Amino acid sequence: MGTLRTLLAISVVIGHSWHDGLIFVGGRNAVQLFYIISGFLMSYILVEKKSYDSAMKFYLNRALRLYPIYITVAIISLILTAISESNFFEIYNNIPASADFLLIFSNIFLFGQDWVLFSGIENGKLVFTEDFSKSEQLLYLGLLVPQAWTLGVELCFYLIAPLVLNNRRLIYLLLILSIIIRGYLIFQGLGKNDPWTYRFFPAELVFFLGGALVHQVLVPRYKNTLKGDYSKIATLLTVLYVIFYSFIPLKETVRTIVLFVLFLVMLPLLFSFQNQSKLDKEIGSLSYPVYIVHVFVIGLMELFSKRVGAIDPLYNLVFVVLLSLLFAMILDIFIGKKIEKIRLHIRHSYP
Repeated sequence: MGTLRTLLAISVVIGHSWHDGLIFVGGRNAVQLFYIISGFLMSYILVEKKSYDSAMKFYLNRALRLYPIYITVAIISLILTAISESNFFEIYNNIPASADFLLIFSNIFLFGQDWVLFSGIENGKLVFTEDFSKSEQLLYLGLLVPQAWTLGVELCFYLIAPLVLNNRRLIYLLLILSIIIRGYLIFQGLGKNDPWTYRFFPAELVFFLGGALVHQVLVPRYKNTLKGDYSKIATLLTVLYVIFYSFIPLKETVRTIVLFVLFLVMLPLLFSFQNQSKLDKEIGSLSYPVYIVHVFVIGLMELFSKRVGAIDPLYNLVFVVLLSLLFAMILDIFIGKKIEKIRLHIRHSYP
């Protein structure tokens, strides 16, 4: 699962830096698969391992996972915007104080970044909007790490996870409600339009809870197959499907359904392989920093292009992916691994 997580992160990188066609599974699919993985892992931590004796320790542990790397990238992104002569700071001058507060708060604390995509400026006032692109000012341009809106969605799930995941009936109830909400949005004509497609937490909750149910329902049934060659074969098949997704001769809807069904069915085996393979786990440790740093890298490449001239799009894509991986390694070595020791201490700080 570690290699797959990094491949999914690279799918998002490609989606943001390559506009000549789909490579790997695309950004939206990758994000929703991350939601499934998150639900599975949180259920494993809270229900099976019972790694925390209080919800506060769980929240602290998740905060340490997300914030140090995010804050580091946000700071270097702020520096890049300052030297690149962008209109980033002008956005704050042209919006009301309420919108300034929303952006500043969400840039610092992550909470609310997803709601920036449901907000706009109308007649000089901050309002809820069905389409953020029709705002007088595009508020998401005021986010230092714009792709971190997904972390706002993740944090909403983390808030309720300790209260929900130990209650199977509540999981089923919320899952059904989430499906109903998504169905209602589609019926109203919103569900197939951005930002409602994969940014609205109540509708996305189905993916988190689906991952949790895979852990709680399928893992016990897979006990005899979780070790050995089964997990290796499952990982190989899923990796190949992700890599060659865009070349599979099926309609996009069918390909996507197969992708999610395959992922859900294979997830216990993918997780087992990660636990057995140090290399897979190491590769997986790069997924989060790759995801967080890649828009900064894209901005860096745009700045470089302005100085030296246009770069061939394919070369630009290769540079963005490689530089994102390089920066991710640096972040993981100097921040991620050091923070991980603290997180392990918190996780094991009670009998």
